[in-house]
Amino acid sequence: MTLLPARAALRSLHPLPLPRAPTRPPPLNPHHRSAASSAAASPPRRRPRRLLYTLGALGALGAGVVAVDNVWYEQSLGRTARAFFYGALIAADYKLNFNPSNVDHIDALHARVAQRLHYVCTKNGGGFIKLGQSLAIQAAVLPRPYREAFATIFDAAPQIPYRDVVRVFEREFGVHPEVAFDVFERKAMASASIAQVHRAKLRETGEWVAVKVQKPAIPVQIEWDLFSYRALLYVYEKLFDIPCYFIADYVTDNIRRETDFLNEAANAARTRALVLAEPSLRDKVLVPRVIPRWSSKRVLTAEFFEGAKLTDKDQLAAWGLSPKETMDIALNAFSAMIFSWGWVHCDPHPGNVLVRRDPLHPTHPQIILLDHGLYIPLPDKFRHEYSLLWRSLFAMDTRTVDEIARGWGFGNSDMFGAPLSLAPRLSPSPSSPPCRVARRESDLGAGRMRDIQMSRFEQERSVKLLLKTMLQNEQLIPREIIFITRCMRMMQANNQALGSPSNRINILAHWAVTGLATAPSSPDPVPTSASPRLSLTSLANTPEALMGWLRRSLQVWTFRLTVLLIDFTFLLSKLRQWLVKDEGFEEMLQKQLTGMARDELGIELDQDAFSG
Repeated sequence: MTLLPARAALRSLHPLPLPRAPTRPPPLNPHHRSAASSAAASPPRRRPRRLLYTLGALGALGAGVVAVDNVWYEQSLGRTARAFFYGALIAADYKLNFNPSNVDHIDALHARVAQRLHYVCTKNGGGFIKLGQSLAIQAAVLPRPYREAFATIFDAAPQIPYRDVVRVFEREFGVHPEVAFDVFERKAMASASIAQVHRAKLRETGEWVAVKVQKPAIPVQIEWDLFSYRALLYVYEKLFDIPCYFIADYVTDNIRRETDFLNEAANAARTRALVLAEPSLRDKVLVPRVIPRWSSKRVLTAEFFEGAKLTDKDQLAAWGLSPKETMDIALNAFSAMIFSWGWVHCDPHPGNVLVRRDPLHPTHPQIILLDHGLYIPLPDKFRHEYSLLWRSLFAMDTRTVDEIARGWGFGNSDMFGAPLSLAPRLSPSPSSPPCRVARRESDLGAGRMRDIQMSRFEQERSVKLLLKTMLQNEQLIPREIIFITRCMRMMQANNQALGSPSNRINILAHWAVTGLATAPSSPDPVPTSASPRLSLTSLANTPEALMGWLRRSLQVWTFRLTVLLIDFTFLLSKLRQWLVKDEGFEEMLQKQLTGMARDELGIELDQDAFSG
């Protein structure tokens, strides 16, 4: 009786599930079916919104980066990105298209690359203009499209607005330039890659001066530009196996110093003192005096001299000045820098070397040297060796030339004889590996040899092989060679632009002898212009002394004979140039160099590459 209520109580605590009545599905609505199917077919609406949000965020981020770049970095980030983008594009283009199967399109490849490089240099401006000018100067060893693309790169530096000039000047001196000077011309006389020049008149003396004002973006941009230069050199060396990065530190250090106008003022003062101490140049070469009161790290004020470009033949004719006398003075000045002073102005393009009539002797020219930002000092040992190299080339002393080349880390001494373009060409060093790509018929069973015409691809690839052969030890290579070559190349172009009036080769040779006269003592003294003397006592005691005396005497007379032959060849070329309006002496040297490069090295140089 008592169990039933207990079970009922348990059942009430845990009731059994009641069976559910069957439910019918709602009637199908054709409209609902189409809506459901369309909803399943179309993506959710969140995706387009998310994509829009992402694009908007990226756009805002990009706009912010551009704004920061413009305000704080002077567009350096964008310029660097542009350089790397086109650098990668050029590298990929060469990797994919420079191959034997694409020989017919190599010219088009060079044209594309040259146009891209020109675009990057002119679009970025600043330090990139200087890199473009370096390419233009070395166009002799580059295919023709590069010379054509960079023909106007020296004129590719636009002027900055006057308000920017004022901003830089006020930041340096705390005063408006029109307050500092009695007259300050708002329009610049000239504009270069890192600065532009305005004419002004000093309040104190009424003297006209030239005020060189650095462009405001240069301090920020130059470091980014040099970073791009170094990075691209490194990548290209690894990618193409071409030794080029070893010059990066030396080049960037010198370009960085060029942006410091206090350094330029010191360079100008040193050059002015050297010129005044040289009797043969004292009254013929002018270096403007710097005005310290209005000179700083970013502004340089110096004497103003009116003059024409060194290569302005029409103005020289209007003034009645001799192109030969004008060019002789310029060549003697720069030869003295290289061989005697060991202090070299490395940017002697015509805009930096002016000419005017001598106020005391109006029928004679005076040379005005401008832009003293890029100088290199030559260590005395290197200056002596470089002078000895030139003397040895004229004296046909191949042993000394080979020793200097090996001491400088070059595996082949022929490169020194070729650029000098001497008529009696040096024979290759026995220790130097052959550089030309040729085959001998003797290898095919014949008794004579002939050169096989190289394909265009092989010719250009041989340039790389030649560089690797010559640059056997990068650490030993004197970095000064880079800028000396640049200086000599520009002076050669200046001479050629005037019609080759000066015997440049012999002027260099004579100054090389002068440089040896002031060289440090060496175990084997080098004879200069006079025959070496030998005492009878030493002649009787040592046969080696007799042989050394004979060898040095032979070198002296060989030097004299070579100079005489080149003088005679120069006079013949001038006579032929006058009689039949033929090419000048520099053009003859150019042809000899071109033929030597083609026959001995398998390299086709541009016939017009040395036209300046």
